[in-house]
Amino acid sequence: MDIIGIKELQTNPGKLSQSLIKNEYMLITRRGQPLGVALPFTSQLMESGLKNWMALKAFQEGDLSLGQLANTLGKNKHETLALLGELNIPFADYDLQEDLDTLDELFAI
Repeated sequence: MDIIGIKELQTNPGKLSQSLIKNEYMLITRRGQPLGVALPFTSQLMESGLKNWMALKAFQEGDLSLGQLANTLGKNKHETLALLGELNIPFADYDLQEDLDTLDELFAI
């Protein structure tokens, strides 16, 4: 595994490209601390779990619905909700205070 600092990557991006072309992976660091890993994109990598990780990340970011996530993972919605619970990934994103304020307004009438 090769290691490249973020500053070197900015000045010499070809080093990363060459590593990926050679089907090698590279650790990217900032101030000596690991920042990320660059991997060559292969179907084997996707089947090894990256596809599921990417789908979960897209769900967290709001780019996939629960149904789309379930389809991608090959699970039903109930199984997907159970998985989200195991991974501590919230399946609903809302502002509790906003809901409480709405209830206060409704009952203030």
